[in-house]
Amino acid sequence: MPKKSKTNIFRHLPDYLQPRILSAVAFVNAVAPDLDKAVERINIVSKSLSLKEMNWVMHLLSLERIGELMSTHPDFEHFKAERKERTVH
Repeated sequence: MPKKSKTNIFRHLPDYLQPRILSAVAFVNAVAPDLDKAVERINIVSKSLSLKEMNWVMHLLSLERIGELMSTHPDFEHFKAERKERTVH
């Protein structure tokens, strides 16, 4: 069986899961929750990434907060109650 190169594997991943993006996210996230240090690191990585790549970095960095906001939204609470009612019966 031929050995697959890492670049071949990464080629099949979406843009937002490319190593450059994930490395930048990890670099910025490592100083959380210090917002000032995070902003410094965002400025550092923005110098070596394209605007599109920075867009993905910022999306990934905000996913946790978006999840928190969604999980406390009244619509989600309603969904959870409906789901619980359906599975209890």
